[in-house]
Amino acid sequence: MTETHNQAMHYIYQQVLQRLLEHMSQAQRASVQLLVQRLLVIAGGQECIGNVRVLALHGVDRRSAHLLACLRAAQLSIAIRHADTFRLRVLAARLPTLDDTALALHDRCFSALFLYDDPRVELLRADGGRLGLFGARQACSAEQLAAAGNAWLLFGHLAGGQPAALLGARGYLDLGGSLGQLLGGQDGEQLLVSAAPLAQRHRLLAWGRRCLRHCGEVAHTVTPHSVLAAGIEQLHQVLSDPWQPPTAPMHDKPWGDTRLMTVEDLLGHLDDSDQLDHMLGREEAQPWQAQGPAGLFDALPLAHLHGLKAQYLEQRSYREGAQAFYQRLRQPSMAWPQGRALRDEAQARLHAAYGVNEAQLVCQLFTPFDAQGHNLEAFVLRCHPGMRVALPYLHRALQGRPCPEPVSQWLVDTSGLQLAQLRALYAGTLGSQALRLFRVLGRRDLWLRPLPTSPLSSA
Repeated sequence: MTETHNQAMHYIYQQVLQRLLEHMSQAQRASVQLLVQRLLVIAGGQECIGNVRVLALHGVDRRSAHLLACLRAAQLSIAIRHADTFRLRVLAARLPTLDDTALALHDRCFSALFLYDDPRVELLRADGGRLGLFGARQACSAEQLAAAGNAWLLFGHLAGGQPAALLGARGYLDLGGSLGQLLGGQDGEQLLVSAAPLAQRHRLLAWGRRCLRHCGEVAHTVTPHSVLAAGIEQLHQVLSDPWQPPTAPMHDKPWGDTRLMTVEDLLGHLDDSDQLDHMLGREEAQPWQAQGPAGLFDALPLAHLHGLKAQYLEQRSYREGAQAFYQRLRQPSMAWPQGRALRDEAQARLHAAYGVNEAQLVCQLFTPFDAQGHNLEAFVLRCHPGMRVALPYLHRALQGRPCPEPVSQWLVDTSGLQLAQLRALYAGTLGSQALRLFRVLGRRDLWLRPLPTSPLSSA
């Protein structure tokens, strides 16, 4: 029975490979053969290819889908020729979270490539640094969601409340945490595949080393990718409680032989072939859905934050703020969700990622608690005028002095932070080491481009 089943599956995989190659251009088929040769060389020959695990970070952009198709074609080609093949691990990631649209896009792609139920393939998902099996349910518990939301809101208050910083460079620490969990503690040969351009990889690695350096970690000129991933995972933990020194030592996990395999030179035709798009179920994919490297960033929540900032801080309308953001992306605004549809959908995604509500987002944008509550009065008058009479009690609560319990509870509910954190923000007691980290993270957007100077930068 087992032999019959194996023969049947072998025939099915042959049909999948044939169909996949038929939908590729001639250049893509040639690239697949070059990819096969490179993988066999790295593995040390066909006898060792079964010991290799290949990890692909999978976004919603076209290049990610085409890269995965090429990896799948290479995996099946090797299996048909040599009986054994490498193990493929696919990490579907989306920041701040994998929304229903992204999940459906990935599901169509995985189904077309016959990845489900293949024991040589492992499908995973990452939601804000939380790792789990790919599926319709979020890969985190209620406690993890609350902790992630608290850390993200706290970062926003410490980073000056800039929308581009809130959903910017900090997201790479979430990815680093997921990669650290996947790559750490594994034996054998591991390959992290990247089709990112050389300049983009250098920018990311330089930024990662800068984060480590500002947190006291020695960043050498040539940093092993496994060490860098472990360090960024540790930095992600620091963000959860910046007032406490990190307790876990850096690089304390055993690492296997982890390497970065770049394939942009082999797969220069990743953007070709509309036929392949049709096979992978990408006909309805919109260009605006993919932002940042590998399409890993969801732009709708960022547009939502810009709309809220325009409405509450800049005396403009929500629509004007969102459309101004669209224009900076050089994408037609009519292709984006508009008005209430944008507001509801983006807020739902942020709630799924961090468990936050709109009032907490607006509070985060105002950063009303730092510098002894410098912006607290403006925040209360603009957003909660009914609390104006309680302003003296709000200051007393933030100073740690006696005040009515409902006042303290209002601060906690409105901000989404713990009272101890609010008092630390108010007093400005963040240590210099953690402050340097927040400065670095608050200065870069999702493309790692410099942002205008925030209040934090000049602190």
